Amino acid sequence: MTIPTDYRLDDAQWNKLLRDAADVFDDLSIKRGFQWYKKGLVGPLEVTAPRRVEAVVEDAGPCSVRSNLDDMRASECECSSEFPCKHMAAVLMAYADECGRSIHALANAKTTFLMQQAEEAGVRASSARTGGGPSPLPEARRRAQAIPAMSVEEWHEWFALCSDRLENATLNPRYVADFLSVVRDAMPPLSPAAERLFGLNAYLFVLRKLTGGTFMGYYTSIAAADAKDAIMHDLEQELDLASEPEERTRLLGTASYLRGAMLAETQGEPFLLEAYVELWARWISPNVRDPELYAEELRLLREEESARGAALSRLALLVASGWMRLYRKEDREAWSLIAEADKHRLRHGDVLRFLQYLAEAGEWARLADWLAECAAPLIGRRYGSQDKYGEYWEAVVERLPEAEERMWDAIAGQLPYSGHLYEEKLRARGRWEQWIDYQLSLGSDPLDYRATELQPLEKEAPETLLPFYHQAVERYVLTKNRQGYKLAVKLLKRLAKLYKKLKREPRWESFLEAFASRHGRLRALQEELRKGKLIP
Repeated sequence: MTIPTDYRLDDAQWNKLLRDAADVFDDLSIKRGFQWYKKGLVGPLEVTAPRRVEAVVEDAGPCSVRSNLDDMRASECECSSEFPCKHMAAVLMAYADECGRSIHALANAKTTFLMQQAEEAGVRASSARTGGGPSPLPEARRRAQAIPAMSVEEWHEWFALCSDRLENATLNPRYVADFLSVVRDAMPPLSPAAERLFGLNAYLFVLRKLTGGTFMGYYTSIAAADAKDAIMHDLEQELDLASEPEERTRLLGTASYLRGAMLAETQGEPFLLEAYVELWARWISPNVRDPELYAEELRLLREEESARGAALSRLALLVASGWMRLYRKEDREAWSLIAEADKHRLRHGDVLRFLQYLAEAGEWARLADWLAECAAPLIGRRYGSQDKYGEYWEAVVERLPEAEERMWDAIAGQLPYSGHLYEEKLRARGRWEQWIDYQLSLGSDPLDYRATELQPLEKEAPETLLPFYHQAVERYVLTKNRQGYKLAVKLLKRLAKLYKKLKREPRWESFLEAFASRHGRLRALQEELRKGKLIP
């Protein structure tokens, strides 16, 4: 949901949230909460009253969380963990993000709050000495009136003048806020599209400055992550150039700036590469419908490769080129480029973004090809990266039922990495015999599953459970200890019910008699069988 304006966090409430999170959560809980939020496991938020937020967080099962922002210790979660738990932290992350606040600052609440206090003290001291906050240099203010007529390249020259005012400042979140404040104070009125592009370029300028060194400190990393999130959020909002076609020149100028910037990212996380991908997918492709544009971009990328030589990000070059091939519907060439990019720290999110684009475009046949031919080997061998991959297959099969066998081939071909996804889809489609065969091949323990998870099998295909239970019984007996015998008897009771349901009581009695006789020398097992009333 969209948080109502009245329920959003103002600065004082945000500071209180940081302080309370730093006080209430331990580092492990809040870091796990951040991971749960990033995985998309937090359901829709519901603001039930001012300062009260509720949501369901997926874990082994759904966990209902009720957050009290006035008294965080009064918050509640249905999970079995001790307070405070990762589910509560994940809901706070979702709420902060919805309010436009930094989830990275919240994920590092203890450090952020201490840094915030130190910075506020420093700003007060600085203001006392200088009589106010940062302001543009005279030259930047003089040239600001020409901004509406400037090119993107000239905008960045002007941003550099503004940053001179902060030359000796530490590169941290305060630096970003001060730089943007300087830019906003001097910016003249612009048309809607020009203002969007100008704001985006201001963030790109400061992000490049933050990531341009050979080493990024802790606070610089937080500032860079926040700046990237702001850029991604901006690019998610549609840019309509229908009434301002003249701004296409600046749009392509922004692409040119990003091309050079992302190819220079040879250290650390590729922040600017993500911005490049989103700029083309969200703003350029919908607004500039010229097939030759992608061929021209490929040519420019090759020129950069020749000019930069070793001082070039191979990952960025290959991913960017893969996108241009995708736009040109040259899928095999794109797959080849992505496979090569995998040798240069390609992340599974980079691959998923290609799939997302095809899904949003409704190109289901192409998406099936990408899932089977490209994404399967790249995503499949990474544990924990399967869920989104499986969702795309579901979307394809829903529209192209004939693609289902390709889905099974692709998922089964990535075992054991795709085990969780494979099991999930077998269960969802009621392929119980295959599900049992897979459990038997793994040597799984039926007692690891809740009774509710096995109820569909007991109802729809009870016979398939017989070998699953029998195998586990024999394994428990082989442990030759009292605990193993107790667990064996527990499963034997389940077997007795299954044979009765199948109307095979004589077969059960024959098995149990042979079983007890075969293990007659195991006195402890015999005792447990008697306690379980399985033998006299």
